[in-house]
Amino acid sequence: MVLGVIFAYHGYLKLFVAGALPGTAAFFAQIGIPLANVSAVIVAFAEFFGGLLLILGVATKWTALMLIFEMLVAFFMVHFKNGLLVSKGGYEFVLLILAALVVILANGAGAFSIGEKFFKNKWLH
Repeated sequence: MVLGVIFAYHGYLKLFVAGALPGTAAFFAQIGIPLANVSAVIVAFAEFFGGLLLILGVATKWTALMLIFEMLVAFFMVHFKNGLLVSKGGYEFVLLILAALVVILANGAGAFSIGEKFFKNKWLH
């Protein structure tokens, strides 16, 4: 749930704070991410709705896969060159998020999730 809150909040900022989405797109263009405008929208939606899905414990494995891809791009395109320390723009926070997402991918949402209560398919909880 905590990871879901973090992602949902970051997506919320990109989607609902004035100027944040164009700023994200401009940053993406600056670092060479293709289709920067489209990519910024996809990332914002992935973070916001992916975060909500993680909070609810629904489709967590699919969500984890999507967010792992996003975090790998962030790791290699932005943070890796800055070293480990987050205070220097490094990758320690992204690495921690990746580790948590891998745990979710391996285990699903857990016994108390909404997905566990309502879906039989393991990929939907």
